[in-house]
Amino acid sequence: MASDAVHDINSLVSSKGRDFLIRNNGDQVKISSLVGKNVGLYFSASWCIPCCLFTPKLAKVYEPLASKSDFEVIFISSDRDENSFKEYFSKMPWLSIPFADLETKKSLKKLFNVNGIPHLVVLDAKGKVSTEEGVDLVVEYGVDAYPFTSQQIQSLIDKEAKKMNQTISSLLGSTSRSYILTNDGNQIPVSELEGKLIGLYFSMHGHKLCDEFTQKLIEAYKKLKEKGENFEIVLISLDDKDENLFKEAFKTMPWLALPFKDEKCQELKQYLEVSDIPSLVIIGTDGKTSNPNAVELIKEHGIHAYPFAPKKIEGVDEVSNTKLESESPKPALVCGARDLDLEKNKGKVKVSCCSDEMSKMDKGTEKEKLNVTVSCCSGETSKNEKEAEEEKSKVKVSCCSDGMSKNDEKVEEKKSKVKVSCCSSKNDKEEKDGCKG
Repeated sequence: MASDAVHDINSLVSSKGRDFLIRNNGDQVKISSLVGKNVGLYFSASWCIPCCLFTPKLAKVYEPLASKSDFEVIFISSDRDENSFKEYFSKMPWLSIPFADLETKKSLKKLFNVNGIPHLVVLDAKGKVSTEEGVDLVVEYGVDAYPFTSQQIQSLIDKEAKKMNQTISSLLGSTSRSYILTNDGNQIPVSELEGKLIGLYFSMHGHKLCDEFTQKLIEAYKKLKEKGENFEIVLISLDDKDENLFKEAFKTMPWLALPFKDEKCQELKQYLEVSDIPSLVIIGTDGKTSNPNAVELIKEHGIHAYPFAPKKIEGVDEVSNTKLESESPKPALVCGARDLDLEKNKGKVKVSCCSDEMSKMDKGTEKEKLNVTVSCCSGETSKNEKEAEEEKSKVKVSCCSDGMSKNDEKVEEKKSKVKVSCCSSKNDKEEKDGCKG
């Protein structure tokens, strides 16, 4: 929860004789240059598997924000030796407190009550804590969570709730219009689309890629109609300059459309987060979005990808499907890797993390369907093959610290996203970071 305290960034991360932070190439950056910026304090360590899995996710959020806004991240390391720190920090695009400054790192952990890592505290431009739940927000919302204020998160929650309650009528209708158009100018009630699979086609006549895809889409549309599929397309034209050109182009299309320059066109573009054209947003028979863009599916598979849901692709390519069935999946969980790639198998995976004094330990569970290879980001660790026991929709991670104790952590999967949990360093005198679920 955000605190009302206001922190001065200069005094917060500086120390006697040091008024700078460092980059991974050794460059020094004056702390005073961060005044007026939103700053993330990132508590992490190379020996912690959840940290290693989260760091690349944070990097993906950091890179666009750092280049377009006043946002910076400061790494507060819990590594146990400088070589491990340097190797881990080399993968980070942000700043860090020097490894040797143990007192500053210790005081920051105490000030922000850091009981587990990874932990991300975000300060606003005035030094007030925006959130202490930065890890969860980055995993859940990515770059959309910025600037990590309670107002921003509430707006995202409200947006999700709106999408959960959306219907085709709420999407296409308005207070002044309850119809859509046929290409000969007739009006069709929006209500007639209820219960159908709908493709909202965002396009612009004269745009090369749109014109090329329109022909493929017309072909697929006609074939689906011939098969009697309960499917319809509604053109959302983003061309607001020439109505005659709109009408001329629309006459060549066999589907429906919103009126020219209708207020809903731009509203839907923003609401459905359409960033490229052509784009075909698939709305299921329940009125909910089932695919944010089916263009590539149709380009590659045509009507064989119908009803154009992402899961449909699993059964489209017979060659790939056969290959998948003949091989056991072996995803790798590697500390410091660029992404966490756990396959959805409704399984319970037990993973062990070994620190640099446990490289010889062999971990394993009863083999069923999933083999997992795990390696730590510590410099002297060895790769141990892990075998997973499959149950239901949970991933269990065990993290070992310095050969002393193991803390079992739960990784909760939510909406195809993974909530990372934290590791401890209980035998480190300077660090008391515990595991949290």
